[in-house]
Amino acid sequence: MQKIKLSTFRNSLNDGYLAPDWRQRENGHESIMLLSSGYIAMSNDVIKTNCGCLFHEELERDSYCWDEFNEDYICFDDSVTAYGRRRNEVTTTEDSCIYFNGHYYISRYLDDNDIVELHNGDYANRDETCYVEDENEYYLSDDCFYWDSDGCYHLTEEQTKNLLYDYNSGPREKDFRHEDIEVGQKNIFGWGVEIEKNEMPNFDFEREKLYDTTGAVIESDSSVSDGFELKTPIYNLNSSKTLARLQALKDFCNVKNVEGAGGHIGFSMDGKSDQELLELCRGFLPLIYAMHKKRVINDYCTAKKIEDLKADCSKYQAIRLRGNYIEFRIFSSVKSFNTILFRLDFFRIMSQNLGVSFARVCIMAIDINHPLHNLLTRVYHKKKKFLNLIETAIDMDKSFVTGALTQKAIKNISKRINKTFIDKETREIDRDENGNIDNSYLNNF
Repeated sequence: MQKIKLSTFRNSLNDGYLAPDWRQRENGHESIMLLSSGYIAMSNDVIKTNCGCLFHEELERDSYCWDEFNEDYICFDDSVTAYGRRRNEVTTTEDSCIYFNGHYYISRYLDDNDIVELHNGDYANRDETCYVEDENEYYLSDDCFYWDSDGCYHLTEEQTKNLLYDYNSGPREKDFRHEDIEVGQKNIFGWGVEIEKNEMPNFDFEREKLYDTTGAVIESDSSVSDGFELKTPIYNLNSSKTLARLQALKDFCNVKNVEGAGGHIGFSMDGKSDQELLELCRGFLPLIYAMHKKRVINDYCTAKKIEDLKADCSKYQAIRLRGNYIEFRIFSSVKSFNTILFRLDFFRIMSQNLGVSFARVCIMAIDINHPLHNLLTRVYHKKKKFLNLIETAIDMDKSFVTGALTQKAIKNISKRINKTFIDKETREIDRDENGNIDNSYLNNF
C-alpha cells in the first residue's frame, strides 16, 4: 500500500470519504484507494473511469458519468451528449463522435442520422450529397453531374455528342409502316437497314435527338469497333414519305470507312410469315446473290438452298428468318447514300413483283423498258458487266434455288442482252447540264 499522510486520513474521515468502519472493511479484504481529488476511500466506494481516474461513488457524482455507447464510466469533463442509433440522444465520449452543424453524432450511427462523410473528410446531410461510383466517395450535389447513359453521378458533365448506345441496349427502332400508309395502298411492306461504318462521323450528333427526330438507333458494334452501327426505323417501303425520312440519315450513310461492315436489310409483309415471304421472293434470290457473289461463301452470311434456310435459321446465313420479318444478311456495306437509294428501289420493284419466277426476273432485267433494267444498268452499265451479272445469277439459281432454266432459255437471254443492251458510251442515260454522262451515282456505289 502506498504511504498516505495522516492529514489525508483525517480529512477523508472528516469529509465523509473514508467510512468510519474502514478498519473492519480493510480486514475484510477491501483496500484503501487514493482518489483523483486527493481524498482516500474504500475500494467498494470507488468508481474508476475509462481514463483511469478514481472518484467517490456518492460524493463525487458530478465528476463522472456512464458512457451509454461504450458502456463504461467516463470523466464528466470528457462526456458529450450525442445523437446515436435511431436518432436517440446518449452520453458518450467526444472521441466516439463527429461534430456537425452544432451537434455531436456517434460515428457508428451516421447513417441513422442521414449524415455521410465526404471525399475530403468533411460531413454533410445525405440529401445534399451524391455518391460518385467512379470515385467510391460522396460529394456535394453541386459538384456532381447525373449521366443518363449509365444512371450514375460523375464529377464531369456527360458528353452527349457522338455518344453511342451499347450494342443492343438502345431503344427499339421506331415503326413507320402504318403511320406512313397512303390512300389506296394494298399491301404494307416493312423495310429497314443496318448501316455500319468503321469510323465515327466527322460531324456532331446526339443519339437521343437522332432517335427522336428520325427513329434511328445508333450503337456500338464489335465488328466495327472504331465506328458505329445505325439501325434505321422500320419504313413503309412504298410510301412517298420514306425517301424524305431517309434523307435525314444521308450524312451517316456517306461516312467513308466500311472495313468489316455490313448492310443487313429487314423486309416484311403484313399478313405473311417469314417463310411465306421467302417463297414469294424466291425468283429474285439468284439476282441478289449475284450482286453480292463475294459474300456468298462468307462465314457471316453463307448462301444456302431455300429449304436449308428454313430448316437451319442460323444467325450467320445469307437470309435469316426472324418470325415476323426476313433479314437479308447477304447485302454488303452501305458505301454511300446512293447505295441506300439503289436498295430501296430494288426492294420496291421486288415487292411489286413477288411470286414471279427467276426466268421472269431475267426477262425484267433485260427489258430496256422495265424499271429493274433501268435500275441495274445504273450500276452494271457496260454490257460485259451486265452480262456477267446475269450469268452469275443463273449460276446462283442452279446452286441455291431451282436451276429450272433450260440451256435454250439461257441462250435466248444472252442473245436478247446482245440485242437490247446499249453501251454507256452511246446510250442516253443520266447526263449533266452540259450533256456529259453523269457518273456520280456510280462512283459511290
